[in-house]
Amino acid sequence: MTTSTSAYSPADLADAAVLVRFGCQPRLRPLQFAQYRDLLQRYRMDGAFRDAADAAADGLDLDVMEAHTVEGLILHPREGSWLSYRLKDHPKLGVNDRLVLGLAHVAIAARAYPTAGDLEEETVKRVSLTDVDDFLRRLTAKLREAAVDADGLPVPHPELQAAWQLYTKLPPSQLTRKKGQLSQSSTQRVIKEALDWLVEQGMAYRADELGPGTYRLAHRFRVQVREAAASAAYTALCDLRRAHLAEED
Repeated sequence: MTTSTSAYSPADLADAAVLVRFGCQPRLRPLQFAQYRDLLQRYRMDGAFRDAADAAADGLDLDVMEAHTVEGLILHPREGSWLSYRLKDHPKLGVNDRLVLGLAHVAIAARAYPTAGDLEEETVKRVSLTDVDDFLRRLTAKLREAAVDADGLPVPHPELQAAWQLYTKLPPSQLTRKKGQLSQSSTQRVIKEALDWLVEQGMAYRADELGPGTYRLAHRFRVQVREAAASAAYTALCDLRRAHLAEED
């Protein structure tokens, strides 16, 4: 007769699941909850507990990106996971709306983190609606040039090309007549939707004290961008952003 032993007690496994549960609520911060803070510290110091928490996340199709003392347990849903968010799952968006909103998301990331060094530095980046809008509009000509190679042949970024072409047809900041708010059809409204979604996900903070429509991007957002940095659209916009910065110098 043989007996088996486990490195984890039922209480350990329960604590590991609780930590993952905290991580699934990205607006929670460890400093606000003693239990979260203690479990996060245990994750950082106790290898066996870390293995248990990683296994619990793995069972939910999540990767643990980082255990950050301020931001908490940063999780990333794997592609196709039931927890992943895709623009095409948005019930109210048509194809064109998804393209423009997707471009706004990529532009926010590319403007804030155009280099590999930016993705590694733990500094707070600020962006505003006008920053991102101006960034995309100034790059219109370069996006048009980037759509073809040296021989004038189309390069394979069809969704990016369709997105910026739609973008340039929209007004930047048209206001509604009744309430004076940004019109749904204006590009700054689309950028606002993208940034407000980041706020809901704990990846940005509103910073109106720094100017209307200004946001701070959280460390959590930088980590998520780093995970998706290989996407063709992000790479293309970062190339243009770096070229633009070089011209300014």
